[in-house]
Amino acid sequence: MNGKRMAGAIAGGLVAGLGITAMMMAGEKKSGTPSELTDLERAGARQLGVRSVPSSDLPDATEQAVVQGSHLLLSAAAGAVYALTVHEDAGVLPSGIVFGLAFYAAMHWITGPLLGLKKPEWQADAATIGTHTMVHLVFGVATAAGANAAANA
Repeated sequence: MNGKRMAGAIAGGLVAGLGITAMMMAGEKKSGTPSELTDLERAGARQLGVRSVPSSDLPDATEQAVVQGSHLLLSAAAGAVYALTVHEDAGVLPSGIVFGLAFYAAMHWITGPLLGLKKPEWQADAATIGTHTMVHLVFGVATAAGANAAANA
């Protein structure tokens, strides 16, 4: 295993995750409603029997730190998965696209619904599916680019 490539993939995932985090937080501020990430965190808390704030309230600073921190940990873990599962000679664009789509499918179409954290993605509207697809494509390509840049540095 190439440690530089692993670090680059994790860094690429974190950079993309930070961008998504910023986008979600800006959306909360603009709309006045909790983001999908906040909704997921609250659904998980309810399943664990942890008392949560009303679902319509915006997260306070502590809850926002938990929501976004968890998202960034997932982004870093996904970067590590990329480095462990994608061949070093794979092209950035094709491997990033495939990885981003696979990660999207795993999280939104399988894991979230199976854990009862969100309704199945196939019940979402076309705009939501399109947005999720694009965000995860960018995530995958950024992760692949980070891995490639670090491995070739």
